[in-house]
Amino acid sequence: MTTADMVISEVDALLRSSEFLKAYDSARRALEQFPGFRRLQHRAVLSLARAGALERAQAAFKGFGLDTVDDDEDILGLWARLLKDAAFALPHEKRGDALREASGAYERAHAAGDGGYYSAINVASLLLLAGEHERAADWARSSETLAADDQSYYGLATRAEAALVLQDPARAKTLIGEAVELGRGDFAALRSTRRQLQRLCRYLEIDEALLGPFAPPRVIHFCGHMPATEDEDGRFPKSEIPRVRSEISETLRREDIRFGVGSLAAGSDILIAEALIASGGSFEAVLPFDRDEFIEVSVAPFGGEWVARFQTCLAAANTVHYVTEDAWLGDDELFNYASHLGLGLARLWSDRLGAELAQLAVWDGAPPRTDAGAGTVFDLARGRGMGVRQFVIPSRSATPVSLDALPEFEPHETGSRRRRTMVFGDFKGFSRLSDALLPIYVENVLGTAAEVLSRYRANLAFRNTWGDGLFLVFDDVTVAASAALDLCRSLRELDLEALGLPDTLGLRLGMHYGPVYERRDPVLEQSNFFGFHVSRAARIEPITPEGEIYVTDAAAAALAVEASDRFRCDYVGQVPLAKGYGAFPMYALTQLDSA
Repeated sequence: MTTADMVISEVDALLRSSEFLKAYDSARRALEQFPGFRRLQHRAVLSLARAGALERAQAAFKGFGLDTVDDDEDILGLWARLLKDAAFALPHEKRGDALREASGAYERAHAAGDGGYYSAINVASLLLLAGEHERAADWARSSETLAADDQSYYGLATRAEAALVLQDPARAKTLIGEAVELGRGDFAALRSTRRQLQRLCRYLEIDEALLGPFAPPRVIHFCGHMPATEDEDGRFPKSEIPRVRSEISETLRREDIRFGVGSLAAGSDILIAEALIASGGSFEAVLPFDRDEFIEVSVAPFGGEWVARFQTCLAAANTVHYVTEDAWLGDDELFNYASHLGLGLARLWSDRLGAELAQLAVWDGAPPRTDAGAGTVFDLARGRGMGVRQFVIPSRSATPVSLDALPEFEPHETGSRRRRTMVFGDFKGFSRLSDALLPIYVENVLGTAAEVLSRYRANLAFRNTWGDGLFLVFDDVTVAASAALDLCRSLRELDLEALGLPDTLGLRLGMHYGPVYERRDPVLEQSNFFGFHVSRAARIEPITPEGEIYVTDAAAAALAVEASDRFRCDYVGQVPLAKGYGAFPMYALTQLDSA
């Protein structure tokens, strides 16, 4: 029988390994079984906060009623942490008052509990950054005293932070080394501490090199050639496999690589996945189509041994993503899309960890075949276009490999399916409009939508409306994101009351990215878009709250590859889609202030 304490332990383990999204989903599911359990509510909010979904964390905190709690140091400290995150999200010149507000919240948490050192050291650091140095020093000395006998990671990290507040970097360096030794494996704690100490170093102009021990392991996107089948003339001869396996393991060890995302074709993919498993790391698998057909196409032709190894790796994967759960149909674009998705998912993972994203490939150094639409060269060229560090292991020991030989990456679509971004929209409250209001609605609401979309005409491949709904298809995912945000913003700014329309009228949008068919629609007598991914996109909008834009993990990953500096995708959770379509990870799209 599962108990609440068992779930707490599971969630805490996920948080330590920086599996924030899984931790949130686990806590939310458990709350259905144990409603109102405060510690589970605390973990759900904390998971969102650590994932960077600040507004959602704040909404969840209040939604659970935790804002009414005044006698629990952990709950009050969590709200203080959310205020601290909100303060650091502000421009530097506007942070002062917000930092003092967060500091005051930590003081209240400290007073409500047993006077823990966690709240005390946060008071100290926030006061320092707000310019109140004397009070900061008093609180730092107090936190040192409270943590003096605690030889755990958090006790040592607190004393290291206090040493920095007191401007004693030599002592801080010693304590950091001791803390990190105890905290290895708790990536979330290491990341949180590093970020806090980094702020202090920058404020006090202390060399950040002393924070080196906190550096998290790298995250990689992995790819490479499949092995030769009958002879030694392929791009990856069988005789080279033992050497390549050894070099992969050495690269993971030398470069501190613990996390990866990639496919599981025979050869390089499986070798890298096996090395990650053997080293205690973890990975996510991306399959371009149905598992059984993928085995038939990309694994079984190389021998039964590879099939068994594929099954073992697939079972060990943290998550398995599918480009489509349908058939391949000989369409290499699905492999190309899988690579794009894998890189984006790796970017999202590295961002959650605060880690460097890199790419690991097994490559023979040769250009792609003239008829190829996907492959290792394309994967490496895309990674180079993102500016990620690349580690290449030669698949033929006698052939020198140079990344200088990579061609410039150009979007290259082949086959019958094309990668497009689908946006479905719905105007909530439309069905309650009287006939007298419909002309006003059409002229002003749909008219505003049309005016916005006219600005994106060059990238808008298709548009349709049925009065209360929109279906839009874009050829560029970043343009689609901009258009969706522009639509929501423009319609939100309409003065509905002045127009005589109910103020309950609102737009909600769902966005998805994937390979679809473009065909002439005999009913509309124009091009239209069809396929598995159109159906998936259509199921998102009905579960999206009014005024929001929900995007799938595929769309979030594509934006992470193409424009991580312009858009932010905050995790919402595993959300059941409309019409019993299943539950899928969903993100809320926002635009970064710097865009």
